[in-house]
Amino acid sequence: MIQLPAGQVAAGHLPHVCPRHGEPAIEMKRMRLVSKPPPWAAVLIILGGIVYAIVVMVLRKTVQAAAFPWCAQCKAARSRNLGIGFGVLALGLLLIVGGIATIDGDAGPMLFLLGLVVLIVGIVVASRSNYQVISGAYVSQDGQRVELTKVDPRFTHALQYGRV
Repeated sequence: MIQLPAGQVAAGHLPHVCPRHGEPAIEMKRMRLVSKPPPWAAVLIILGGIVYAIVVMVLRKTVQAAAFPWCAQCKAARSRNLGIGFGVLALGLLLIVGGIATIDGDAGPMLFLLGLVVLIVGIVVASRSNYQVISGAYVSQDGQRVELTKVDPRFTHALQYGRV
């Protein structure tokens, strides 16, 4: 993991090399990067999802990256995750409709329940196609740095030698 000043990322002063894969960037994306919720916030889920969401949104730090390097592998991963996620979502909806249509039979309630589970899996997979999740870039809890996880050495090399 490396940490970059938030101002550098916001200004778009990054090398044209994908931080995650080390490949040349095919485009420089404008991205909104946010911080992860603090670990203690998970306890608030007991009080309800709304309380958790409010606390997380209040404590969230945001950096608007003017130009974040995006390679062909990142683009393919996003497309793949979106395709799989929406496909599984559609399957979940079909199972729910099938369960409702056959609610009087033995398989109806089971199809409905399976459809709900598949629907949740589809939502999770589709949400993992977010630009920030794929890039592995998160804002630090204090909002002063952007933390890059899974950094390729070629990106680090490009940062050190100023290839922007």
